[in-house]
Amino acid sequence: MRAQVALGMLVRVWTSDALDQHRRVEGALSGEWEGAELRRTRLLSQRLAWEQQLYLPSSPPPMEGIDLVHLHGHRTLLNALAWREAKKRKIPVVFTPHGTAPRIERKTGSKWLWDQLFDGEVPFKADRVIALSKAELRELLRLGVSASRLLRIPNGFCWEDPPPYGRFRARHRLGEQKIVAYLGQVSPRKGLDVLASAFADGKMGQTKLVIAGPERGMRLHTGPEVLRLGVLEGEERLELLVDADVLAYASTQEVFGLVPLEGLWCGTPVVVAGDCGCGELIAEAQAGLLVPHGDVEALRRALLTLLTSQEQSKKMVEKGQAYIREHLDYTDVARRHQALYKELLNG
Repeated sequence: MRAQVALGMLVRVWTSDALDQHRRVEGALSGEWEGAELRRTRLLSQRLAWEQQLYLPSSPPPMEGIDLVHLHGHRTLLNALAWREAKKRKIPVVFTPHGTAPRIERKTGSKWLWDQLFDGEVPFKADRVIALSKAELRELLRLGVSASRLLRIPNGFCWEDPPPYGRFRARHRLGEQKIVAYLGQVSPRKGLDVLASAFADGKMGQTKLVIAGPERGMRLHTGPEVLRLGVLEGEERLELLVDADVLAYASTQEVFGLVPLEGLWCGTPVVVAGDCGCGELIAEAQAGLLVPHGDVEALRRALLTLLTSQEQSKKMVEKGQAYIREHLDYTDVARRHQALYKELLNG
């Protein structure tokens, strides 16, 4: 968004007032943010938003003066309302599902019902559908999205200077102990049961597994070798990535995977599952080790390899950072979006 504003686009963001499970935005609901016009709607239920991902807005989408709508993510009530209003006003719509188009993992029956009642037509009738990776492109084609509506534009990456080394270790009294980190949702497709199994029976020695993220659809039973932290935000999450020796992200059905890129930018080598969009990007960059999703032994071997081979780890990190600079610059990504918007508005 910041890059879009810098290119001269007038951007309006419609979102909710939710911050997390318990907090809401205080103060004015409308204003300016990073050069864009920000409109927030009060949610009717904070609990439904957090526990059921059901965001009930108290106001309609602010569509006056809008030339084009870009929807991010699928099966949210805010997007469903914006989609219907855009259709009524004959405003072109761009849709980026961010991996949410197929009915996977949890509540597949509820997702089917949602598609019948609300916005199941969006992937098939939006003027353009953006895939973040080749893996998501293939996924959307399998769903039946027309190839003529599809194009691939990756997520951009905002590189900022990482925090200094040692803050996370000092806060949690970990000293120079080896750390394998996982950062993200605790859900079945993320492969955390496999990651925890790799540490079982002391097979990773004195290495500490640090898991940071909210529980979504599963409860993970772990032992003393695991440090569970819940949600980390802002600087804290980057401090974990800086201090970790390896980042593990052996998820499946991951169309992009921002966290491994963040880890590489913070100087931490990564192990990812190879059968998804995240593995595709890491393979293109030659910036990490790939393992089959669900293979405990392969995951353990990969982790131990990077923990004991500093030279290999350093080379992978350098390649990853070079790939980020070359392919994921926000300005370049914003220009590609801008070209698409102009095509739709002038066509």
